[in-house]
Amino acid sequence: MKTQAILGTAVATLAIGIALLSACADTIIAGTDPPPAPAPSFAGPDAGPPPAPETMMCISYDCPEPYATCPGKKGLCNSNIDNDINNCGACGNKCNYGDAGAVNALLSCRAGQCSVQCESLFGDCNGVIEDGCEAHLGRDEANCGACGNACKPGEVCWRAVCGCPPGYTQCASPFGGDDVCVRLDNDARNCGACNLHCAEAADDAGPPAWPCGPGVTPDKWGPICEDSSCTFNCTEGFQNCNDDLCGDGCETDLENDPKNCGACGHQCLPEQGCIKGKCECGDPKLTFCNGKCTELQTDPANCGACGNFCPGYLDVSSSALGSPTCVLGRCGFACPPGRADCDHRIENGCEVDTRLDPLNCGGCGIECERDGGAEGAQPCAAGQCLTKPCPPPDAGGVF
Repeated sequence: MKTQAILGTAVATLAIGIALLSACADTIIAGTDPPPAPAPSFAGPDAGPPPAPETMMCISYDCPEPYATCPGKKGLCNSNIDNDINNCGACGNKCNYGDAGAVNALLSCRAGQCSVQCESLFGDCNGVIEDGCEAHLGRDEANCGACGNACKPGEVCWRAVCGCPPGYTQCASPFGGDDVCVRLDNDARNCGACNLHCAEAADDAGPPAWPCGPGVTPDKWGPICEDSSCTFNCTEGFQNCNDDLCGDGCETDLENDPKNCGACGHQCLPEQGCIKGKCECGDPKLTFCNGKCTELQTDPANCGACGNFCPGYLDVSSSALGSPTCVLGRCGFACPPGRADCDHRIENGCEVDTRLDPLNCGGCGIECERDGGAEGAQPCAAGQCLTKPCPPPDAGGVF
């Protein structure tokens, strides 16, 4: 009985399954193709906006800051009023010293304000452009080493420092003017005391003991100061190295002789020179040329060999015009940022300002639009031909 019951249940289940399959088959045959998959949505969280149409650009005549169109120069937006010395802060505002003239200074325009650049050891301590950098920071007791740094009353400003260093004494200058710091043990003008001049002391004491006979004075021999006392010997920097005082005097220059540098018999190496009594150029990369140590691989005045001077524009008042270079011992020429040598003529240096020149805008030969319409050619500012989005046609724009 159980077997018959299970068999009956299985037959019934199979019949239901066949009926369902038949129904599905009828639906597929009687209907159309399956419905298409839904279209992708561009509004979902992972979808981006549709690409925008390309924006058309037109010539712009609006000068971006800090550029302005100043008279006396060609083109539009022709001056950077942040650094133009002839149009500083505004067109026509020229930086100058006035009628008095200025010393120890170069004028400049920075952030639209006229200012002065002082030479070394000078300062514009009164803030007046007309007299330039009037303070000598190396000897001005009121501005010693820096504007406003005042020395104590009676204290000398010597080499930009208040007071004399150890071993030196403050004395009045024998040439007049400000006091100086001297060493009393070896200064022939201040020997043992301020203003004790050895030459004058020798004259007062009568003729010296002549080493070569009365009235015979060897070359470079005379009154000197040794250990704070006046005596006679070779004058400072010279020495009798060949022991022939009466023949050629104190013939050796210990300051500059590489065979007797600082002392008789002290010989410098072949690659060294004698500078102020010291052998210099111990570094194998350096060579002694024309009285100084230099690197022949990088020195434009001695490029590859001593005395090989690289050609180039060397106007120190116009550094924007470039300068010669020496790279790996070969001469070249370099332009500062914003300048270029577009005509390849070294005699006029970097003649083009690529930040403003519409014929060389950002680089040589990069031309802005020459025919810009009624307002003229397309301006160049900051090395870019000026553009802006074109107005829509219904706003009267011309494409």
